[in-house]
Amino acid sequence: MKWTGVNAASITAAVTGGALVVSAILPHGGVDGLKLCPLYYLTGHLCPFCGMTRGFVAITHFDISAAVDFNPGTPLIYAAFVYLLWASFRALQRGDTELKPVNKGLYYGWIVPTIVVFSFMFYQRVIKIWLL
Repeated sequence: MKWTGVNAASITAAVTGGALVVSAILPHGGVDGLKLCPLYYLTGHLCPFCGMTRGFVAITHFDISAAVDFNPGTPLIYAAFVYLLWASFRALQRGDTELKPVNKGLYYGWIVPTIVVFSFMFYQRVIKIWLL
């Protein structure tokens, strides 16, 4: 019997769905002091992605303002996870093994603010510290 492997739509559904389910299981407020970032532990400074886990938990528990406080990019990445979960379920329903390409308007409407926000975060949390 030959193993055919796991298709991309299934992997995408498992990863995005898993992250969203875990963020629903973790207690909001119970992870507020959690810092998982290895760069934070090595340098003592926040990286541009620090606060993303806490932000995911906050958004899942409908606390958008706390999520933005943890990391302003959290809503953008969370939206991408929700979209990818939806797209992977749609692909699996159709019997496809791959996700369809994202509409260019939707993609640019997401990527431009994401680059702006994380560039700002990189400046605030990395460049500004190096300059001091």
